[in-house]
Amino acid sequence: MIELTGIERTFQVGEETVHALRGIDLKLASGEYAAIMGPSGSGKSTLLNLLGLLDRPDAGQYRLDGLETTNLPEEQRARLRRERIGFVFQAFHLIPRLTAFENIELPLILAGIAPRGRRERVAHMLAAVGLTTRSGHRPDQLSGGQRQRVAIARATVMEPRLILADEPTGNLDRSSGEEVIATLEALNQKGLTLIIVTHDPTIGERACQCIRMEDGAVLARDEVQPSRKRASSHVTPTR
Repeated sequence: MIELTGIERTFQVGEETVHALRGIDLKLASGEYAAIMGPSGSGKSTLLNLLGLLDRPDAGQYRLDGLETTNLPEEQRARLRRERIGFVFQAFHLIPRLTAFENIELPLILAGIAPRGRRERVAHMLAAVGLTTRSGHRPDQLSGGQRQRVAIARATVMEPRLILADEPTGNLDRSSGEEVIATLEALNQKGLTLIIVTHDPTIGERACQCIRMEDGAVLARDEVQPSRKRASSHVTPTR
């Protein structure tokens, strides 16, 4: 599904050139569950932005589902993001004045989906993340874990094939973080490709493979033994 070849990304900071990504070669099959780990400044988030078509490399190629994306016009890249990629961020990025239902519904409205179809899909996603009884609550009426599950539902309501999660448990306590990871893993079990950027080694151990980065380069790819794959994905989020 994902193929990166010779990816380079540099930024100019004053008079200094920062090499954020150096010669990245990476392949991930459809349905993979991967964690990207490394110290701050190692290039994790830059790589995630490139995978999500939010940024372009300075050199190299990025193929998504066999399509070379590097030189696509922005309109086509935006369509790919909307149709194939879901984003989950550390800070949730929910709209404060909207309810959980309305936050999840927003991508469907922007895509021009009819009201009846929107209601059915949002209700399905609320049930999938265990928040049916919280549909009318605004973000400030939800716990951190519940807000992140709303964000996950919003990210997946358009039925993407790829989920990119940037430190999804970074603002949560351990219990809420477990619920969020279990929700993401359950989606992966249904066939969605899941890539998580994290500093948490316990999340890295749960992934099928761990991609370790330092100074913009991939140092290692550690594959988890089959018996350890998705070990906790059966957990059901609490309501």
